Amino acid sequence: MPRRELRPRQVWLIGVPLNLLLAIPAAYPVAFGMLAAQVLAGELGWVPIDPTVVDDGAGFIIMLGVVAVVFTGLVVAGLNALFAFRAPQLKASHYWLAVALLIVVPDVLYWTNR
Repeated sequence: MPRRELRPRQVWLIGVPLNLLLAIPAAYPVAFGMLAAQVLAGELGWVPIDPTVVDDGAGFIIMLGVVAVVFTGLVVAGLNALFAFRAPQLKASHYWLAVALLIVVPDVLYWTNR
């Protein structure tokens, strides 16, 4: 049985709610990524950093975060690829940019306004 091709509109109708739902479990990997960016910017001297963050073992937490970010990225890419590649007319660059924004932006807003 051949795989069914989808129209770009169908992919968008599936992808937007799916990625907003995927933003919920991706909240902690995004938080780990934000911590890694904060520590890296502090180490480069771009921003002042709280020394207790680095002294309390941020390296181990950042390594766990990197593993979580990679795993989450693979899950998100895999789930989106299931139907995104079935639409030959879909503009892939626009879709994958929207995927990234739909997952990262709600999580960053959640952690910064919490």
